[in-house]
Amino acid sequence: MTAFRSLLVLKFGGSVLPDSAAMPLAVSEVCRHLEAHERIIVVVSAFKHHTDSLERSAAALCAAPSPDTVAFFMGLGEMRSAAELTLALQGAGIKATLRMPWDVWFLSSGPPLDAVPVAVSHQRFEEAFREQRIVVFPGFIGRGQDGRPHLLGRGGSDLTAIFLAAEFGASRCILLKDAPGIFEWDPAPVGPRPRRYSRMSWDDVVALGARMLKPAHAEYARRRGVTIEVMTLGSSFSTIVGPDASELDASAQPGEAES
Repeated sequence: MTAFRSLLVLKFGGSVLPDSAAMPLAVSEVCRHLEAHERIIVVVSAFKHHTDSLERSAAALCAAPSPDTVAFFMGLGEMRSAAELTLALQGAGIKATLRMPWDVWFLSSGPPLDAVPVAVSHQRFEEAFREQRIVVFPGFIGRGQDGRPHLLGRGGSDLTAIFLAAEFGASRCILLKDAPGIFEWDPAPVGPRPRRYSRMSWDDVVALGARMLKPAHAEYARRRGVTIEVMTLGSSFSTIVGPDASELDASAQPGEAES
């Protein structure tokens, strides 16, 4: 297994990257982490609601399309957002390069619309990092061993990030979401405020069924030994998901401390 020194896997979800207008914020977030990490793999989801829109368009075009065609079509959202973020980084003078699943032999196995990643070319990523500190990669999309496109299921960009962190021995795997961590329950406009977990075990995430991290992905992270950090843009608050016992944060809540 290749291990890149001081490697961060940083995944942008659609909730924090809703459209092209959010690119400056994404660039700032990448820059925030560059000081502490020599190399970064940035995994990108489609813009918010873009995947749903593509799915509706596919259904309108064909009542019974082939699964591999649907996989490619629905993956266009991730390809677009990854390309836009690469352009935005390059426009800010940051050395970044874009790679697609077929460029790095990001292989997947299983049903074309609900596959799992199984292999990636370490050599291809090493080549990408020779002159660039940042590799931008679309989540959600895999390449079947027959060469056909696959999707990794809804939320598959998280799985992409966790898989790459495991394969390359990343020092951190950060999933950027629309909240600064995992809470006891989803906050509501009125009523008691839930507490945030500062730490949470993989098993407790599976048991809780937390919205911020799919139980299946937490279970996969447990099997691969990947510690995950769930946070949001610009925040110092997070929930660390890993082998340690779950612990609620008794300090000031994020909205209070960072206002």
